[in-house]
Amino acid sequence: MTVIRPLIEAGTKTSVPIRSPVVREMARAADRFICQGLSERMKAISLVSAVLLALAPVAAPAAAGGDKPQIAGTWRIAALATSGGALVDLDLALAARTEVVVDRHGLWSASAGCNRLRGTLEQDGLDLKVSDKVMATRMACEGVAGDLERRFMKFFPAAVKVDGMPQRLLLRDGAGAAVVLLVGK
Repeated sequence: MTVIRPLIEAGTKTSVPIRSPVVREMARAADRFICQGLSERMKAISLVSAVLLALAPVAAPAAAGGDKPQIAGTWRIAALATSGGALVDLDLALAARTEVVVDRHGLWSASAGCNRLRGTLEQDGLDLKVSDKVMATRMACEGVAGDLERRFMKFFPAAVKVDGMPQRLLLRDGAGAAVVLLVGK
């Protein structure tokens, strides 16, 4: 409270450097509310909230590589596009059986419930190029697992952009549509 009290007593303008544009705008919004005749207690609460938001770390799409989301890691498929184009969440039990592993060299392996799949990809910042040449075991996959694998093989290679934050990656196709949601395993 020693940091916040002098800021409250100093008025609505803070001298805390705010680097994030989102947090900066939230602090400005809190200042506007304070200036609109709120009670003294509400002013203090608004200012404290603005300061806490300014001091809190902002979730950014950064991983070990700086400001870009990293696809290297071990993931599970949380949502996948359908033939109609909608991104649909997988049943939790089915999602738990999926796995996508990408190493730092761009080699990936996956299992979407039936066959083992292997391929390569390249990530350059937010751009992604997944090779459509895939090695796979050849088991006959029927039902839900077979449908999931066919959709994965259609939409994963179509991904050209990666967006997200630590432990969550959204892969988008050339039109910008979300096609695969990967969640850290």
